[in-house]
Amino acid sequence: MLPGGPMTRFHLPAALSLGLLLAACGQQPATAPIAVTPTQTADQTQTNAALHVLAKQLARALSEPGVRTLIAQQTALKVTGDTEALYATLASQSTGKGTFAQALSSGLSTQSLSALVSKVPNLHIADRGAVWDADTTIPLVAVATEGGDEYAPVTAYDAQGHVHLLDSRKTPSVPVIAVGVNERVDAQGTILPQSPQAPWPKQQGSDLSAQACFGTRLVRLDVIDDMEPFVRGHAEVYVAVKGAGIGWHGRLPMVTEPGIFLDAQQYFGCADGDVHFYWYERDGGAANHVIMFGPFNFGWQNDNEDDFMGGVKMQKNLFDGTSTDVRDLGNLKQYTD
Repeated sequence: MLPGGPMTRFHLPAALSLGLLLAACGQQPATAPIAVTPTQTADQTQTNAALHVLAKQLARALSEPGVRTLIAQQTALKVTGDTEALYATLASQSTGKGTFAQALSSGLSTQSLSALVSKVPNLHIADRGAVWDADTTIPLVAVATEGGDEYAPVTAYDAQGHVHLLDSRKTPSVPVIAVGVNERVDAQGTILPQSPQAPWPKQQGSDLSAQACFGTRLVRLDVIDDMEPFVRGHAEVYVAVKGAGIGWHGRLPMVTEPGIFLDAQQYFGCADGDVHFYWYERDGGAANHVIMFGPFNFGWQNDNEDDFMGGVKMQKNLFDGTSTDVRDLGNLKQYTD
């Protein structure tokens, strides 16, 4: 997506015309949160400094075939749902010549490695580049930095310590392993639970009255921009859905990258009034930012660095089940009935 948010795609007259058109059909145009200049906190700066040292250490360690084989095997398990493995899992595992922690600490003291790891909560090792053969290939090691501009060039190191700058928006054509903070586990390192499942409403009788609530269901999702740089792996697409009689907030695990997702079928609940949607790509971090769409407060929180993908307000009668409604929100299209 171009810098400045989704509305930079339109000239002002077109944006006004779009707003009038959407209002006329029961939809309010998406309004992104006010853009702020990306910054790093003091803790993030410390984390990033540690990640760069760890990346250089790992790049050298990858000269050892046993280290490469271990990483290839463990990331392929996709324990968190993506091609990544937590350092806590890898540390004590054998590389054939010692443990992974020992290979990573070559040239460092045990205390120095522990100090570095302590500055990176939920440190993981991830496979983020082209397909590779652990027997014959030594990948680059990239740094998935915290805070700042996530679309800045990605710094990667080779086994000789040379620096390579990679385009964050494109999956590299060469093998790349990345070190970073895992987004799919909580502060204790436990894999985040799956999204809540809303039960289908039990209807009384064969017909619903005019005042009855309408079941609200997503039947398809087209993702144009997943707002996720390659170094962070698959996207974690979340949606908050709120209105009278309905409330759902969670991740759609079947949505992992740009594309058409015909299996993105999720029931959100039974609406008895207008329904608000707020889509975002979760980057992790503290839940300290109130989710709002215009003046509407969802009553939930996410991290203020999570990427807004689009939002919309829809009238109750659009969920009467007579047709599928399509909303183009810029970064994605949602299909509901």
